[in-house]
Amino acid sequence: MSAPTPSGPDRARLATRLREIRAATGMSGNRFAKHLGWPQSRVSKIETGAQFPTGEDITAWLDAAGARGEEGAVTELLTRARVESVSFRETFRDQGGAAANQRRWLERGQEATRIAEFHAALVPGLLQTPAYARELVALPAGPADLADAPPEDVERMVAVRIERQAVLYDPGKTVSLVIGEAALWVRFGSVETQLGQLDRLRSLAEVRTVDLRIIPFSVAMPVAPLHGFMIFDDRFVQVETQTGEVFVVAPDEIAVYERLFGRLRGAAVAGGEAVKLIQRVARQLTASDS
Repeated sequence: MSAPTPSGPDRARLATRLREIRAATGMSGNRFAKHLGWPQSRVSKIETGAQFPTGEDITAWLDAAGARGEEGAVTELLTRARVESVSFRETFRDQGGAAANQRRWLERGQEATRIAEFHAALVPGLLQTPAYARELVALPAGPADLADAPPEDVERMVAVRIERQAVLYDPGKTVSLVIGEAALWVRFGSVETQLGQLDRLRSLAEVRTVDLRIIPFSVAMPVAPLHGFMIFDDRFVQVETQTGEVFVVAPDEIAVYERLFGRLRGAAVAGGEAVKLIQRVARQLTASDS
């Protein structure tokens, strides 16, 4: 089972250094927690890296330990640990391949109670048809290109990506997805594949457990859509680049993404209006291909 939040070397070093600072006081974790006025579990989670500390947590920790002289070094560790980057090339080659990477995302989706995702010009994986997913990952910067993944691994990756979509029908989860109208138009393969994808979106727009919204071209974009992102509860935000993934784990930065998503969701159309928009694009694509 995947960890509740991504954990990298900088985060581990931060947790280790805070544990060392606390240990140098001679206080046990329980006694140190009482000194701070915190639950003991909070100290334990910070020292093991299970909970990411805020800047205020760091200040309180150093004050309680009488170690303000460590502030510069610890703050640098905190800054480096706030964002963690994972290379697709390393993931696909060293951690079980493209299919194994998708399975980790399947597990994260199963663990989360709320998933919120935005893309301006791409249909998210949770909404993709097998044909769309297959044509997308075959492009440059896909697993075959980045890590020489064999065709059978790519097929397994696509299969697991489709398996991940079970969360869309889970009444115990909140899944909210916002896409720009550009995602309806941008083709990665054949017109037939795009039309099939639009039909899939049309059907999902009417599924009770899915909150699918589309920001039309006629509506001003409420934020600068520099990149897509995916929020998992209040644990982390995933941003996908051409060559890897970036995980935002700092609580204050996660809150920024929450605010941005709220604005995007508020500007988008849903339900019947979304269906009409999808159908209009499908008619125009069909006419242009005839």
